[in-house]
Amino acid sequence: MQNFRKIGVFLNQEPGDNEALTMAGKLAESFDSESILCVHVRGVESDPSASPTESVDEVTRNVRERLPAKVAGRTRIEMHTSHGIADILKSARDESLDLIIVGRRQPHDQLAVGSAFARLARKAPCNVLVVPHQTHPHLSRIAVPVDGSPHSKMAVQTAIEIARLSGESGPQIVVQTIYEIGYGYQYAGLSFAEAVAQRERKAQETLKAFLADVDHSGVNLSTVITCSDQATAAVYDLVSTKNLDMIVLGSRGLSATSAVLLGSFTERIIVYSPVPVLVVKKKGETLRFLEALLNQ
Repeated sequence: MQNFRKIGVFLNQEPGDNEALTMAGKLAESFDSESILCVHVRGVESDPSASPTESVDEVTRNVRERLPAKVAGRTRIEMHTSHGIADILKSARDESLDLIIVGRRQPHDQLAVGSAFARLARKAPCNVLVVPHQTHPHLSRIAVPVDGSPHSKMAVQTAIEIARLSGESGPQIVVQTIYEIGYGYQYAGLSFAEAVAQRERKAQETLKAFLADVDHSGVNLSTVITCSDQATAAVYDLVSTKNLDMIVLGSRGLSATSAVLLGSFTERIIVYSPVPVLVVKKKGETLRFLEALLNQ
């Protein structure tokens, strides 16, 4: 299970700041987090020479007013300009953060910089939560796309724990696996319908075995198996039709037969998702890579 003891929320005076801060407060309250580091920066990709438009006192007051009372007292607030995502990564390393939270514009806003958040999630040494503007900070209805890897298992367990601790009614986790039918079925003497039926049966067996040892007590866990050659769209369809609040997924897949859910899939979800996306990572997994990057 993930333990969000130390949370860092990074505000950049852009749409999504309020939603990120609210989400940080809810998670910190649910997980009884030890501390929140709130860094008020100029922007993930902004001009580092620009000056913030609010004073430290104004920022501090506004931040504490938006956090639950019992969480606000554990929050340390800093304010400085940013030299890009490297500053966030450095804070995550130096503060040994368990979770980074950032707000962002909606994906089809022309001013959105979704690729920056994809890079952040790829390089961070801890979990990363990207919260789009105008999303509701609910934690009890979660989609989890899986590929059978250990990282996917960790994502399912994290989603269950978040929903269980949310305090919201009817917590629900929907685990989705996606497969594609290639052209090879014709050479095996199968019709398309037969190929689909065969893959569906295999996917059901694999998913059942994958979830066999997962404790989901107190949470309604259901599964969805989707045949699609556009995995990202399949996840968004699921979120839309079931009115889900968040997507939780593993940082990378390890199954050679499930390349659809490798890093590129995760990054596309981060860039284009209209709902919050939590990328679950094993803490410190990319620390060596990050050290090399920051020491350049």
